[in-house]
Amino acid sequence: MVYEIRSKEEFVRAVKGNDVVLIELYDPDNDECVIMYESMKEFSKYADRNVLFCRLNVKEHPDVIKAPSTPMLQVYYKGELVFEQIGVLSTVELNMKVVRRSIREIFKSRNINVRI
Repeated sequence: MVYEIRSKEEFVRAVKGNDVVLIELYDPDNDECVIMYESMKEFSKYADRNVLFCRLNVKEHPDVIKAPSTPMLQVYYKGELVFEQIGVLSTVELNMKVVRRSIREIFKSRNINVRI
């Protein structure tokens, strides 16, 4: 399940209240954002149940966080930004595979034991 963030307060609660949070920053007018969204939906089926998947419409809520570009993915661990990806690859499958591998490497280097 992917939750929609609608305010700065929700963003702070999500990041500070959960160990692992993936936040997709998107613009509904950007076609590439569909690939990222579908990737995150698929990704959420395989990840540890304690991982929180969120999305934030930066066009509708620009005051929450500044995104240099969309789509963009941010990964937080215990409130700290540990991974960021700007843009997507050509397909949902390829994007998900690369994102998962990248996050796994970051977690491995920090000795974080969460199924991704």
